[in-house]
Amino acid sequence: MIENIAVIGAGRIGNAFARIFKKKGYTVELWDKEEGKVRGQKSLFEVVSSADLIFLCVPSWALREVCGLIKSAVRSGVYIISTAKGVEKETLKTPDEIIGEFFHKKMFGMLGGPMLAEELDLNHVGVGMIGSANKEVYKAMCVLFQDTSVQMLYSKDTHGVALGGILKNVYALAFGIADGLGWSGNAKGWLLVESMNEMSRLAWTLGGKKRTIAGIAGLGDLATCGFSEYSRNRQAGQDVLEDGKFDIQSEGVVSVPSLFSIVGKKVKKFEILNALRGIIDERKDPREIFQNLLKHIQ
Repeated sequence: MIENIAVIGAGRIGNAFARIFKKKGYTVELWDKEEGKVRGQKSLFEVVSSADLIFLCVPSWALREVCGLIKSAVRSGVYIISTAKGVEKETLKTPDEIIGEFFHKKMFGMLGGPMLAEELDLNHVGVGMIGSANKEVYKAMCVLFQDTSVQMLYSKDTHGVALGGILKNVYALAFGIADGLGWSGNAKGWLLVESMNEMSRLAWTLGGKKRTIAGIAGLGDLATCGFSEYSRNRQAGQDVLEDGKFDIQSEGVVSVPSLFSIVGKKVKKFEILNALRGIIDERKDPREIFQNLLKHIQ
């Protein structure tokens, strides 16, 4: 029975989840590495050791450190849910691969899908997908979010759900650039379809299932983040047009160079990803590159 919930990472999504759970009557402990961010914060060991379920709402670049810090404090039978959606720069590993180094695959799940924190705070609908080798993790999440505006779906393709979150963040950068260039809805409709095609092929190449990417954890999340004013990755893409660089440290921005390294020379087979590479690595003019995308629609 779940009574005590630990939320590690007091960012937008961590706070949104904490508010939902507190409203339902759960005991929720927030913890953040940044000193002073959580009022009356307990020690990390105390927060984790008393938890019946743990949410890791930290970015991919902090995930390994956090897993190492909490490993000895996690009690037997406790499930861990991660919202990280990026690639670790040093190892080129995805969040599920990082967590898998510390915890058995039956202990954790990856949470993907369109769940913008700002919309959850307004009690708007959110649809999450739990990717886990253990369906009991999904069942626990269904209980947690029962009678809230959030619905849960399940996939045993843990790696595919992780890839969906990574890829949608990267491709959301392209939507930000398109917005900055004033692309029409028609043009962005093409961008959505083409991005989806590339994401599916990339996920399959990297060990995920195409049907996972075609669902809520890929296409659903991309559509939300690609068109939402709340998306940090979309905003980061738009910022490129202003000063030629990404001013926001988002998961998409951090993951792009790593994704280029993973894909290697095959990047040229993915038109939109290759366009982003031209802008980021080769410092080419985004206006010229994206104009060429539209000229060569097939």
